[in-house]
Amino acid sequence: MPFEIDRPVAGDEVILLERTTPQRYREWLIALTGGIEAVPAEIRDRIPAPEEELKTLLARMLPGDELWLARSRRFEPTALIGNSGIAVVRNGDAIWYRVGVHH
Repeated sequence: MPFEIDRPVAGDEVILLERTTPQRYREWLIALTGGIEAVPAEIRDRIPAPEEELKTLLARMLPGDELWLARSRRFEPTALIGNSGIAVVRNGDAIWYRVGVHH
């Protein structure tokens, strides 16, 4: 069975932070992980385009769906609990979620 990085969620599992695009998500994720300068050049050169990276999540979207930056409801970064990521939102509710960073 292939490993799935996108998971279905109930609306109360994540908190929606702001509407986003694949490019803005990439920028947000890089900023959370220390900025592009923190990524070695040999890795930077192999990073796929944001749309390619998110293609399985984007394929789950229907017309009218939105992408939102999101985080887990239980979020205690100082205790290394929780995560931040991106959600597919349909009719105001998160339905799919991909973790970008664990805290």
